[in-house]
Amino acid sequence: MNALASTFATDPFHSRFGCALPRTMRDEITWQHMSWANFTERFSPTTGPLRLGSWTAGMATGGRTAYDATFGIGDTIITCAATTYGPIEALSSMLHDAGFRIEILSFHQQIIGDETATFVLVEHDGRREWSMGMESDATLSSIRAVIAGANLLAR
Repeated sequence: MNALASTFATDPFHSRFGCALPRTMRDEITWQHMSWANFTERFSPTTGPLRLGSWTAGMATGGRTAYDATFGIGDTIITCAATTYGPIEALSSMLHDAGFRIEILSFHQQIIGDETATFVLVEHDGRREWSMGMESDATLSSIRAVIAGANLLAR
């Protein structure tokens, strides 16, 4: 078996959906026959200091969009707003203002049936983490992936 076939055989995402993870993610992670439950727990945690409450988008001037969000941070609920050209730019700004200063180094999306899987590599102070979000809406998938990454970096 060649190295690529061996990687796919141990890749829980490929085993479940028949699609490969981003190459750099495959190359950086040792899978050791990780189960799907362990994979989602590792890359798409549902616990952490940051939780998304709501996300809305509306028209603004100059081709930009006005975004509003509510987040839970620990025991505190905060509301944020940003007017930008895209949702990830808005989310990055909101997270920065809330004290989650992360940089998105890599961004990948794949359509899997009726859902979109988003994979991001995020960094803070030299520490890097891959994370994933899966949702029927591509924007929400992206938001969930970035929030998962922020929570992983906050550990």
